[in-house]
Amino acid sequence: MAEEIKDKADVFGEVFKDIDLSGAKISNAEFDDCTFISCNFSGAFFHSSIFRECRFENCNLSLMKLTDTKIGDIDFISSKLSGIDWTMCNWESLLSSEGLRFDSCVLDGCNFFGLNIEGLILKECSVKDVDFQNASLKGADLRQSDFENSIFENTHLESADFTEAKNISMKITTNHFGNTKIGHFEALGLLEFEGIVVK
Repeated sequence: MAEEIKDKADVFGEVFKDIDLSGAKISNAEFDDCTFISCNFSGAFFHSSIFRECRFENCNLSLMKLTDTKIGDIDFISSKLSGIDWTMCNWESLLSSEGLRFDSCVLDGCNFFGLNIEGLILKECSVKDVDFQNASLKGADLRQSDFENSIFENTHLESADFTEAKNISMKITTNHFGNTKIGHFEALGLLEFEGIVVK
């Protein structure tokens, strides 16, 4: 199947397993309803490409670049996605009302600055050193994830669910809340972050 992942590829409904495309450069490729299992895309460069209704399982996509690439309705499961700058994607013409779903993944060092990623799912993930400034995470499912050193500033978190999430540090006064769910211990931590001592 490796020969199908190339410039101008147009692939539908295929399953790719154990493919190594680390550092590869792919342009104008389109993948619809494809599944990638135990594939290595670390450092790969996708330009002006499309991923629609795809699934990545146990893949390494760290430092992958997605310049002007359209993504929609994607599942990432038990995969490593460290250091991806998601702002490089083409978000102006999303291909689906469904967004991105991450389950038991590593997204350390990623950049979501200023993105509208409402309904994002980040369950049981490592989300350390991630930039969520000026982003909209309304209705996001962020349960059981670790947000150590991640930045929230002017972030919309209305109806977001941080249940059992940990290491959340953010200013209450410079972010947007409303029906936001957060555990008791982490809520106390936010108050302490604002200099409020709860006794």
